[in-house]
Amino acid sequence: MSATSEEHTDPRIVALHDALHPQPREHPFYVDLAAQLPAVSVADVGCGTGRLAAELARRGHRVTAVDPSAPMLDLARRRPIGALVTWLRGDARTLPENAFDLVVLAGGVVSEITDDRELIASFAAVRRALRPGGRLAFDARRYRARDWTRWTRAASYRRLADGAAAWREDARADGDRIRYRAGYRLADGTELAFDREVRLRSDVWYQTVLTEAGFRVDPADDDADGLLVLAAAGPPRRASGLRFERAADRLWAVVDDDTGRPARVPMPDDSLEIIARLRRMGVALDQVVAAARDAGLDWDPAGEVRARSEAGMDEWRRRDREERERRKQAFRDRMAR
Repeated sequence: MSATSEEHTDPRIVALHDALHPQPREHPFYVDLAAQLPAVSVADVGCGTGRLAAELARRGHRVTAVDPSAPMLDLARRRPIGALVTWLRGDARTLPENAFDLVVLAGGVVSEITDDRELIASFAAVRRALRPGGRLAFDARRYRARDWTRWTRAASYRRLADGAAAWREDARADGDRIRYRAGYRLADGTELAFDREVRLRSDVWYQTVLTEAGFRVDPADDDADGLLVLAAAGPPRRASGLRFERAADRLWAVVDDDTGRPARVPMPDDSLEIIARLRRMGVALDQVVAAARDAGLDWDPAGEVRARSEAGMDEWRRRDREERERRKQAFRDRMAR
C-alpha cells in the first residue's frame, strides 16, 4: 500500500481520530454483512484505531486487523476488547493466504491509496487471503458527490474536546485526484497542517481491476453518492466466449465464462495491453483473434504479438515511448485550442 501519511503517524493527531469520526456510517453495513454471511474469520485492512475490528470481535468473529501506522495500532490495542483481535502492522500483503471468509477495507481506505499499482496489488493480496467463496467489501467516495467543494475551513471546521479543532481547506481537483490541506489545532494552541491527496476512481475502474484479480463483483447502487462494493473470490476465470462492442467512442470486451455472468469491461487504447488484459481474464489469443474478426476491427492480434516478439525489446520500448509521447502531445494540442 502507499506510504503512511504523516497525519496518521503523528500521535497527537491520532489521539483526535475517534473524536473527529465519532460514528462511521459504513460500520453497520460491515457488521451486518459479517453476521449474515456468516463470516467466522474477518480481516480489517487499514483498521486505523480499531473500532470496527473491536466491534466485530465483540460479536464473536475471529478478527485480524492490519494497519501501517504504529500509533494507530497502539491506540487500537488499548481498546477494552483489543486482546481478542490479532493486530498486525502492515497492509493487505501482510495477511496469510486462504485464511478469511471476509476482508473489509472500511472508511474510504481505497481512496487513500493513490497509486493504482499499489491498490491493484492490494486487491490481489486480498484475493489470496480469502478462502474459496470468501467476500471482499469496501467503500469509496464517488467523484460526482463533489465532497471536496465543501472542504473549506469555514464549512468543515470541527470543534473537539479541550479546545482542539480540525478542518480541511484548499481543495482542488486534478482529474480524479483531489488534493487538499488537513488542518488541526491542538489543545495547547499549536496548529498543524498536512498536504493530502485522495483518488475518486470510477465504478468501471473498480469493476475492471477486481474482475482481473479474480473477483465476481455484485451490482452497485448507481444512485448513491458513495460506493459500496461487495465481491466474491471466484475460481480462476476461464473464458468460454468473447465479443467486442463499441460504445461512447470506446472499445468494450464482453467475456463469457462458466459463472453465467458475463463481464463487460472497457479496453485500453494500447492494442498489446488489450491482449494482456484479456489474457489475465482467461481469454486465449485465438479467441481475441476471432472476436476482432467478427467485430470487423482493423487489427490482427496474433500478427501484432508475433511482430512485437520478433522485434528487439529495446527497439520496441523506444518506439512505444515515442508513440506515447506523440499521443500526449496530440492531446495537449487539442486542449490548447
